[in-house]
Amino acid sequence: MAGSSRSFLNPELVKALEGGKTFEEWLDGRIPGLDYARISGDQAVRSSTQARSKEKGRGVRHQHEGNEEVAADHGIAIVRFYEDNNITAAVPEIIRPAFVEMTKALLHRKVPEGFPVRAVVATEHERVWRLPEDYIRFRRAVITAGDGIFIEREKEYDIASTGGNIVGLVNSGVSEGEVAKTKERITRNILRRAQDGTTPGGRRRFGYLPQDPLKGRKVNEKLCPEESPWAIQMKKWALEGAAWKTIAARLRERNIVGASGKPWSGETVRQYLVNATNYGYRQLHGTLVTDKEGAPVVGKWETIGTFQEWEFICALSQKRGAKTGSRITNGGGKNPAPPEGRARKYMFSGYLRCGAIPVDVMCNTKIGGTRRPTKANPDMHEYVCNELGCGGVARNGKEIDAHLEALVVAALEARYKSVPKKDTPWEGESLLVEIKKKKKTLTSRWMEGEVSDDTFYELLPGLDDKIAGLEQDREEHHVILAEKNAFSGWDRSRWYGDPEKNILPMDLTQKRMAIGKIIRAVIIHPLPPGRSRKAPFDPTLLKVIPRR
Repeated sequence: MAGSSRSFLNPELVKALEGGKTFEEWLDGRIPGLDYARISGDQAVRSSTQARSKEKGRGVRHQHEGNEEVAADHGIAIVRFYEDNNITAAVPEIIRPAFVEMTKALLHRKVPEGFPVRAVVATEHERVWRLPEDYIRFRRAVITAGDGIFIEREKEYDIASTGGNIVGLVNSGVSEGEVAKTKERITRNILRRAQDGTTPGGRRRFGYLPQDPLKGRKVNEKLCPEESPWAIQMKKWALEGAAWKTIAARLRERNIVGASGKPWSGETVRQYLVNATNYGYRQLHGTLVTDKEGAPVVGKWETIGTFQEWEFICALSQKRGAKTGSRITNGGGKNPAPPEGRARKYMFSGYLRCGAIPVDVMCNTKIGGTRRPTKANPDMHEYVCNELGCGGVARNGKEIDAHLEALVVAALEARYKSVPKKDTPWEGESLLVEIKKKKKTLTSRWMEGEVSDDTFYELLPGLDDKIAGLEQDREEHHVILAEKNAFSGWDRSRWYGDPEKNILPMDLTQKRMAIGKIIRAVIIHPLPPGRSRKAPFDPTLLKVIPRR
């Protein structure tokens, strides 16, 4: 079964605030910190037999209790608790929501309620990270502001120094060879060369005019009046959540072809939309080209969109299974996308669960759709449980879809129609500016001979690492904000389409993403004894588990 994540303010802090104390009075000179707990396998969740005798979440509770004792020994007051229960940290495709939330709070040095924090306590580092990418994210959160503390195994973990970093990389599963390469890269790090932002050459891209020497126009410098509106429309469809294949089909229906004259496919649409060049930036081997101060170089050519739109579409590409969001190679490996993002053939596949009880425990198997054509209805499909030893439920797919679709549309409209778009500023901007100024000052002093080569190359990697962590957090902030705003002002015309308003209906991918906003699961209970399968559809046999 799926794991669970949560975070909550220290109950003692809540009680103190309700009693009239200020945060500073409750803190009483202690270091404000966070507590993180994680367990890979909660037997009370994974086993119905163990659930009868074991308390759910007992493992993370024990970790919290131990962490509080250790925090007290180090003069740390736990402000907020974070936990990922029954979630592994060793699989890259599995996201740990509490871990992500905890690192963001630590990076910005405050919890969502605004209380400051700068320390984190965990039973052992394996609870926090098992993968290199998680270690890098966590380390950046600890060291970026310069005053972070990490306590594990009852003592402070050296995570800021170069030596401590190497140990952390080893603990995160990186091979010794990779560690050696990392150390070598740190010692021989050189300044990124500045780019002048001139128009990239190559073949003409869709949406741009070709080279015209007589007018002094370079290739891919100016937008094409005929093609660029379609390029911008492609981007808009993607921002609305349309599948790559859906966008390609819409272009083919309108006889819009690519720059090569060939029809669009889902993959060529994806490659075009995640190409940073179309948004005014350049990438080399998947990395944005930056200037001497580490800021992305802005090109001097016309674009179809903004940097934030590019970040959102790249993140969308990764969610749908691309190995990397941006365009590095044609295609690339695939990673499993979340169930709501996979455009299956039937709308509610994967959301439905079997409610039959073949022995003494509910089956709870995920149910998919199966084609069941008849002469009268060649498009008929059913949702059927295919679990061995069960086969307890089967329902007419069209009736299930119609009933649940109406519920989802009504719920979406009720929840989002009056929600305005938000423009929440990113909180790390001032810190990023400060660190970039430090890098610029260090570079200037080194170039003037005031700082030695050894000192310069010793300090530079740390500043670069902090900048990279903050820029990653900024990108995630823009993506999350775009996702939150995607449903603002939502009404049913978005679902069904409205020709008069020139609104196209949502495709299957968009609908499944929308369903995931409302429904966590739907349990289909079996027909009562004696009831015919030809009896009228009974919605009371469906139990909807809403997503709060």
